[in-house]
Amino acid sequence: MSWVHALVPSVEAHAIYGRVTQQAVVIRDHDRGTTRGGEPGDGVERSLDEIRADVFCDLLIDGTVPQHPKQARGIRATVVVTVPALALLGFDGVTDPAEVEGVGPIPIERARELAGNATGWMRVLTHPETGAVVSVGRTRYRPPPELAKLVKWRADRCMGPGCSKPASQCQIDHSVAWADGGETSVTNTAPLCQGHHTVRHHGGWQITHLGDGSLEWVSPHGRRYVVPPERRLPTFYPNAA
Repeated sequence: MSWVHALVPSVEAHAIYGRVTQQAVVIRDHDRGTTRGGEPGDGVERSLDEIRADVFCDLLIDGTVPQHPKQARGIRATVVVTVPALALLGFDGVTDPAEVEGVGPIPIERARELAGNATGWMRVLTHPETGAVVSVGRTRYRPPPELAKLVKWRADRCMGPGCSKPASQCQIDHSVAWADGGETSVTNTAPLCQGHHTVRHHGGWQITHLGDGSLEWVSPHGRRYVVPPERRLPTFYPNAA
């Protein structure tokens, strides 16, 4: 938990507190099932201070002011949350903490919540053995340096059929396009040279990222080529029951 302090004029401070309190009262009544519309509450009883804190965070993180310039209204909060993959999955005996950049460790339950559905949070999954970044989900289109380095190290070369161009000279491509909901992760990215990058997007080829890191290329005529990476990442499985 942290404190947020702001030195502002008294009138504005009073107005802020009043608005937050009024919204908190409405939310509390809704939770109790006593809203004017008769909507049922969720049965969870929270104190007014707890609800006030939620409203305060919601307004500052997601709120917009029409009078602000358009560029300012488009700015959104971003917080980087780094979570060991096995801890996120809840494997027994895995106690590695999640970390928030600039803050420090946070409870793994909170990290699961943020990694699962919260916008404005950059999810970073790390490999359980090496600590290498393996995914930032949908929070970033461009892979961060650690993820790009891992993807290129694994492939060692362009992942196009028959290509030997070093991965260090290639571009990182999403197998499932970002525009189609693809994630920026080690299981959805691969290095491609400029030529194969162009062919992949404009040549009518279909690409599938296989579970072992290989790329399956299917030509417009239906011919299939599987290009394995030079190196494999270790895979961890839960203990058999």
